[in-house]
Amino acid sequence: MEVILTLGISSIIVVSIYSIMNYAFKICDKGDNKDELLLNGRYAIEFIKNEIKGSDMIISSDKIEKLDLVFPTNIGFVIIFIDYEKDPIEYRYVTYYRKKDRIVRLACTSIYEEYPPHSSFDGHNNLCEYVEDINETKFEPEQEMIYLSFKFKHPDGEELILKSDIYLRCPVDY
Repeated sequence: MEVILTLGISSIIVVSIYSIMNYAFKICDKGDNKDELLLNGRYAIEFIKNEIKGSDMIISSDKIEKLDLVFPTNIGFVIIFIDYEKDPIEYRYVTYYRKKDRIVRLACTSIYEEYPPHSSFDGHNNLCEYVEDINETKFEPEQEMIYLSFKFKHPDGEELILKSDIYLRCPVDY
């Protein structure tokens, strides 16, 4: 009788410990997923913000021939860097678009002052993943503002929305 009672109490204690440990592991995984989303999202926002702040000009994406048609999920603007130290002067164009669950960086370089066609853009470097939506990102040239808004969703269902408002200090062509 004592052995059966001991086995019963022991099994209750073991099942309780197992349940607590299982719950703790699930909470840790959820926290890790949230951290991963946050780090991934903050990296993307800060990377794009730094490029915008270091730019020499910002233009609307419709200034680039067929860019909006070929990359309909682009962020609506193109960042231009001008290298006056090169001879001839070099123009570097950068933009971003959403491809499946990623934000992808496109870039091209030109020595001509006129804007390049969409076919000049290459690179397709993945900036971040778990991106569900970037539709609220806006380029407001009249106000000289860019509003970044990215919605991230981890495969386990965890969601995160990151926003940043950027005042443009460089010339804007719209």
